[in-house]
Amino acid sequence: MLHAINGVGVGHLARQTALARHLRLRQPELDPVILGSGPAVDEVCGEVPVIELPTMGRVGRYRDEPAHPDMMAAITAMTHAALAGLRPRVVVHDTLVWPVVQRAASLIGARQVICLRPRRDLADQLARPDCPLRHMDFVFVPDDPARHPQFRDQLDAAGIQAVWTGPVFRAAATGAVETREKLGVSSEERLVVVLSGGGRGHGNEAGEHFAYSLAALSQVTEPGLAVLLVLGPMFRSRVDIPPGFPHRLTVLRGSRELPDVLEAADLVICRGGYGSLHEATAGGARVLVSPARRDFDDQRARAEHFAADSACELVESTVPEDLAVQIVRALKAGTVQREMMKAWRDSLDQVGERLVRLVRQDGAAPRGLSEQFVYR
Repeated sequence: MLHAINGVGVGHLARQTALARHLRLRQPELDPVILGSGPAVDEVCGEVPVIELPTMGRVGRYRDEPAHPDMMAAITAMTHAALAGLRPRVVVHDTLVWPVVQRAASLIGARQVICLRPRRDLADQLARPDCPLRHMDFVFVPDDPARHPQFRDQLDAAGIQAVWTGPVFRAAATGAVETREKLGVSSEERLVVVLSGGGRGHGNEAGEHFAYSLAALSQVTEPGLAVLLVLGPMFRSRVDIPPGFPHRLTVLRGSRELPDVLEAADLVICRGGYGSLHEATAGGARVLVSPARRDFDDQRARAEHFAADSACELVESTVPEDLAVQIVRALKAGTVQREMMKAWRDSLDQVGERLVRLVRQDGAAPRGLSEQFVYR
């Protein structure tokens, strides 16, 4: 069972979906199921089996009123019931560990694993007496240790042996030509995709990103552009289209085939989230990145790393006139030849092998305790 905390964005869910798809293809002994919440679950997971819970992102407040205590109790009961019903041999967390899931997994004797994306607050996590990282049976980091030396050193100093797998992200399943046909984009047109990502990509911040991107594109006079605006499944703000927008514009409310769309793009304008950058740079598109400010995730540093070894560059200015110049420059540079791109390392097989070994081990559930849940 792969648990994705999905109260705010879709990054955890997309990464767990990518891992589940890999395991389904390469590890026939495993039967991955995602335990997720939020409105984007069906949109992101696709063919992967899902147990959907109410979103934790809304449990704190409802219409400016405190959530009723029974709501949390009900979600806790549903989580325990899901694990007690399926009795998974292994539970995989993603970066954040929800104590309810950790306790429920312990009660049924499941082994526990964490896919630990690098975060700024690792030192604070390790300093907590209840730090869940020290209780995991296996820790793997979906990134490159050369990009995060401080994070690697902190794990080593804490005695946490982590396997660095390289990036874990959803890959395109359909070729660029077929995807462009589905979108109605001809081979002569150049496809520009504008997206804001999942994490916090649902409010005013995302709306501002769309506004200055469209304002800049409205000043681009290059002929034959097709613009695709991907709002994201959790977007709840509004987008104002500039009057007289000169290019053909299509707006999507999220897309399960987003990796396919990005594979078919000539230019992508996005934020600096983990999933957005990996999926956008996996194809041959030029990528312009406007990193957002985050407390625990350094999007600017990530974008700078990508700029060093891919066709990715930071947005120099969000002033429409300046951004328009940068867009034209990127379009004239053309797409990237695949053989020139840095190949992503596919080392997830060793994660699958470790999960298989953990599945074969016996857990340590006290006899009868897993059926005696107390919710309050």
